[in-house]
Amino acid sequence: MRMELIENLLQLLVTFVGALLSGIAYRKSRRQAYFLLLCFYGCFSLGALYWTLYLLLFDTTPRVFYVSEFGWVASVIFLRILQATLASQDERSFRCRRAWLAPAFGVPLLAFYCTFGDILSNLIWCGMMIWLSFCAIRGLVYTKTQTGTARNVRYFHIGVLCFAFAEYLLWTVGCFWPDTSPASPTFWCDMLLTLAIFGLLPATRKAVEA
Repeated sequence: MRMELIENLLQLLVTFVGALLSGIAYRKSRRQAYFLLLCFYGCFSLGALYWTLYLLLFDTTPRVFYVSEFGWVASVIFLRILQATLASQDERSFRCRRAWLAPAFGVPLLAFYCTFGDILSNLIWCGMMIWLSFCAIRGLVYTKTQTGTARNVRYFHIGVLCFAFAEYLLWTVGCFWPDTSPASPTFWCDMLLTLAIFGLLPATRKAVEA
């Protein structure tokens, strides 16, 4: 339980720093993308804050996990809005067959996760990950047709794909190794997710400057 607390404290710290840096960037540039990134980090940190405080005060995993989940779901919604904001009209209308790899990969995982947990929660989370991945793959392929600084948007799409992959990996590993000690793969997958979350900050900066 102590390692789970340390792990969540680290995630809380990372998302708080991400929110702080995004807020500073927004204040300097007044770019909407930074405000949306601030909302993403802020909502994620609120979810992590509840989970961390519960672990700290009661020394056990929260029984009512939906409190944190509301914050985490909101954060992903803001990430999707950010994704749509950074995409040009041509990118949104760009047809890409490879983008269908997202549902081809995500739907079987959704069916698998539903055998372990709450069906509604899995539908919401997997649905959002499929949507994010679909748009990220399409955007990544689209940026290959661009030249100059416009190609820098690809870093954001790669960041989103890393975030989605880290989420899928954490959920999948968690089904087999629910333990959160350093000896468990779940612990390191959560660390990977934390890195992916923080990586969205420089990735977004690259996209904004494109």
